[in-house]
Amino acid sequence: MPNAVPRREVAHTLAAILATIPLAVACSSDPIDANATGGTGGTSGTGAQPGDTLTVPVSATRVTYVNLATPAVVTESDPKRSTDWDLAFIGYDILTNGGLSGPGGGSAFGPLSISVFAFPDEPVAVPFLVSDRAGGAFLGWYAYDGATHTLYSRYHVYGVTSGGHLYKLQLVGYYGDLQGAPVSAVYQLRYAEVTAGGVSDTITLQNIDATLGETPDGPAASTDAPGPCVSLATGTVTMLSPADAATSTDWDLCFRRDVISVNGELGGPGDVAAVDLDADPDEQLAEVKARTAENQEDAFDSVDDAALTSPDLAYRGDYVTSAFSDKWADLTASPPVPAASTAFLVVGADGEARYLVAFNAFEGADETAPGTVRVGVVPTVSP
Repeated sequence: MPNAVPRREVAHTLAAILATIPLAVACSSDPIDANATGGTGGTSGTGAQPGDTLTVPVSATRVTYVNLATPAVVTESDPKRSTDWDLAFIGYDILTNGGLSGPGGGSAFGPLSISVFAFPDEPVAVPFLVSDRAGGAFLGWYAYDGATHTLYSRYHVYGVTSGGHLYKLQLVGYYGDLQGAPVSAVYQLRYAEVTAGGVSDTITLQNIDATLGETPDGPAASTDAPGPCVSLATGTVTMLSPADAATSTDWDLCFRRDVISVNGELGGPGDVAAVDLDADPDEQLAEVKARTAENQEDAFDSVDDAALTSPDLAYRGDYVTSAFSDKWADLTASPPVPAASTAFLVVGADGEARYLVAFNAFEGADETAPGTVRVGVVPTVSP
């Protein structure tokens, strides 16, 4: 049986903040600490962290905005209309100025090896960029291998509730063949309904085509293209545009490239909620790469009603997430600390400027906020 990861009390607090971030950002006019500046000039943290260029005061209750070009903390009276900020900090959440969180063209990708700071004049290759979006339990379903630009399923087992039914689900593939060619965003998954009386037969869904029409040599996927949405009760896959999915309760999970949405809260009008039973902030790429659909089948089979109904689990729909969500800070430490040897590529609000960002230290951290965050920021070039 997979270990159910206890939910720290702070997780509930942060989740509640995330769910209201669009409103909080839209209404925020709180002053930013005028004494917060860049340029500490020193190096903090451990390993090959970049030198600090910015100190950012972060609280659990108000948003702190950062312009990366300067770099500096900035005051925003109307952040939902402004492109003068690139990152927004609140508690242990970082948002970019794009997607659901702002009017700009901001996005990000990570985590990356801290070694990217050694070559800021060389383009950083990433498989995609993430704009702020609705996401939740499936946010960390993959591990990224930067050497081969490959996504590996973690083979975690997820609990999903929908319409009074309870399911266990495991993602067993992201790559498939379309018209004889290997492509990404073609999912395979297995799931089963679970009750107090036992577990139903396992259902396997193959070749769920979430490419949105994108091909290696063709144009990027359209944001309006229909994507596959799955009903777990019937095992049917329906192609829905984002607009159609936003008004339909006939699906449980939607797949769009690397993104998996849950039909609940910001994800859709349904009552679907999910949780990752195997969430592990210390999971290493090497151990993920060793997993296969075959050697993880026993882990899937062993999950029963007791595992899925543990009081330590917090089922949720989708809320506002970014490329930083659950990746930039280690909340299992007491007090929390920055994730070790981790960097992020950030595209600024102008949609063009690129920066390498790393978090070197937290000063005064507690369970609700990191206090003062010492940040390394280096401009980099576009590919």
